[in-house]
Amino acid sequence: MYRKLRSVIRKYFKKSRKRKHAHEVNYHERWLVPPLAFFVGIYMVLYAHHRSFGKAILMVDFYKAAIPSVLAAWLMMRYIVARTYRLDAQYPWAIAWWHGPLLRVALQLWHGVAVPGFFVLIFYAFYFTVRDQPLRFWRYVSEDFYFVLLMLLGFNVLIWTYYRLRTIEIMQRFRTWRREYGKTDAEMEARWALGSVDVVPDLERAKDRIALVEPCKDGKGTCWSTDFSGNVDKEPYTMKAFYKKNEGYHFFKARYAIIVNRAAISEVEDDAGDVVIVLGKGRPGERIVVSVRRREEFLKWFTTD
Repeated sequence: MYRKLRSVIRKYFKKSRKRKHAHEVNYHERWLVPPLAFFVGIYMVLYAHHRSFGKAILMVDFYKAAIPSVLAAWLMMRYIVARTYRLDAQYPWAIAWWHGPLLRVALQLWHGVAVPGFFVLIFYAFYFTVRDQPLRFWRYVSEDFYFVLLMLLGFNVLIWTYYRLRTIEIMQRFRTWRREYGKTDAEMEARWALGSVDVVPDLERAKDRIALVEPCKDGKGTCWSTDFSGNVDKEPYTMKAFYKKNEGYHFFKARYAIIVNRAAISEVEDDAGDVVIVLGKGRPGERIVVSVRRREEFLKWFTTD
């Protein structure tokens, strides 16, 4: 019985494998926290004063209370988000959210509710002392502080919800990549560990290595690349994906089935009305006829400095 109970408890505290970790989420606190802090701060003042908003905005005391209230809300929210970033890095939630969550839950409640709540008490103790109303602090503690803790808890739940939604979106991108490119679960998890499904080389790498790109008809989302020395490699991306990322000054799709690097072109000839590319690198001497509908666009591209 003891062993069974221990095994049940242990799985809620065990650390998940690295490949099961979710990627870091950007909470966009620079844009989301200020307006949220403003509304929370104003609401807390109206909640405490028990007056309508129309009457409150005409009172000087409202602004004396609203400004520090908004400031306190902003400071606490920024602190919570900052600590959440660190927890995401050191004690990340697993993709399967229930996998060993209790340690992270405890740390999130400590840094997201207990510590901010303590600083809120210090803040308002100082605030009421400065305003020569120290007795109102105890009234605040007995009447309003529990609601503050509830608001802090709600903010943490909001952060966690956003985290889960973003994680699901990110994971869906990896699953879509696996399905479209015919990858296995192991290959998807390998890309997950690297943090990106973008396997297409960027322009800085591609322009100095790849002379030609041609389709591969194996139906698995691949293509053939030929480097400047003539070596042919099978690449884990499609021609379409490559051209979408690298279209521009260095690469042009001369025909439906070939993309040419400007640096691989030796010369361009006019052969009885056809525009012909003569390769100087990759496959030197090979002649590629530019498709009719791309002639004008190609000549404009090729003559651009």
